[in-house]
Formats: sequence, C-alpha cells, structure tokens
Amino acid sequence: MRNGASGVKTIPAPVAGEMDDHGYIHVTCPKGHVGIVTFDSRRHQVLVESAACAFLDGYTNEVVAVMTTALERAYEFYLRVSCRAKRIAPTVFEAAWKPMTSQSERQFGAFQILYLLDHGGAFTLDPNIPEIRNKVVHKGRIAREQEALEFAERVYTHIREIEGSIEAKFPEEAKQEAAEEIERQKAAVPKGIPYVGLKKHTVVYDKTKKEVTGKATKFIDFVASIHQSRERGFPV
Repeated sequence: MRNGASGVKTIPAPVAGEMDDHGYIHVTCPKGHVGIVTFDSRRHQVLVESAACAFLDGYTNEVVAVMTTALERAYEFYLRVSCRAKRIAPTVFEAAWKPMTSQSERQFGAFQILYLLDHGGAFTLDPNIPEIRNKVVHKGRIAREQEALEFAERVYTHIREIEGSIEAKFPEEAKQEAAEEIERQKAAVPKGIPYVGLKKHTVVYDKTKKEVTGKATKFIDFVASIHQSRERGFPV
C-alpha cells in the first residue's frame, strides 16, 4: 500500500501478468516498467489454478486436459522428492526421467512402484479418470460442465492424497526441492530485470461471516477464489 496526495492509504491498481514455462510471471506496470514475479508454487498447483480459470470461462475440455496434466506433475513432484530422500543425485534422476517425459503410462508406473516401496501399499487411481480423459483428449468428446467439475474433483482428491503422503513422509526433502526450484527460477531471470517473490495460498472465504475459514480442499474452492478475485477487479 502507498500514501496518496492526501495522506490516505490507497491500493495500487491490479497489474496483469503472464506466466511462462520457467514458472515466473512477466508483469508491466501502468507506467510501462517491466518486472518478474517468481511464483513459489509447484507446477501441479499452478495447473490446478489454470484449470479453475478454464472452468470459470466455460472451457470444459480444457479442464479435463489440464487437470490430467496436473496429476501427472504431482506424480513427478513425488518422484523427485522421494528420490531426493534416497540420496539419488539430481543428474541421475534427470537421466532416468527424460525418456518418460512424453509417456504418461510410464510416469504413472514409476510413481506406482516408488509409492509402493515408500508406503507398503499401492496407490489406487480412480478408474474414471483415465476413461474420461481418453474420451475427451483422444476421441474429441465434449465434456459438459458437471462432468468436467466431477472429473476435476476426482483428480484434485488424488493430488491432495499425494501431497499429504509427501508431507507425512518427506517434509524436509519437499522443502528442499521447492527451494531449489525457486532458485532455478531466480537464476533464469534476465539480467537487469527486477523481480520479487510471491507465495500464494488459495483459501475458502465465507462472505456471510467475512472471514477465511480454511485452505482449499476441493477444486470448486479454487474456482470460487478466482471468481471472487475477478469480482474485486484483479485480472485472474
């Protein structure tokens, strides 16, 4: 916040930005100054937000496609954290991971086996997820709004399950992996471009009570959060 001419605190106008594959956001202020915001959020979390935006805008097939990708990136994050806990060097992991990057079934298989070794039980995937995904992505079926929402909720339940298993078993390694990701973002910022860090938490806001009641636990919570941000004039 800043002081206006009268000494009264005013809120700066919202600034739109565009995220790139490095995971940071390119912004331009009303005066034309450019900068970068490093976004402290894992790739699968960013994709969930993207799917929520697509749902609000009526792009149901995009919701299915993006949420499927978010789940795959949650698998990847689990693999990276678990391998870090096993003292596997990042270069060794990258060499093993590279052949799988375009093969969803191999990624899920690798995740399944490592999850089994870590927890002593298999990760059970909702069979509706690959079935609906294949009909929409490969056969061109148009998903209706309710179907897209139900699909997203199923996927987000699994993402939360994976995040919970990481927090329970590998909390320090997860922090280390996230910290290194942020450092890679900073290293990729072009010289001479100013940047700031941003860490976002999506919460549930009760309009009646006018208070935050907790963190998002469902996909629809992300949709509601983005909707409320748009109502307040933020370009989400």
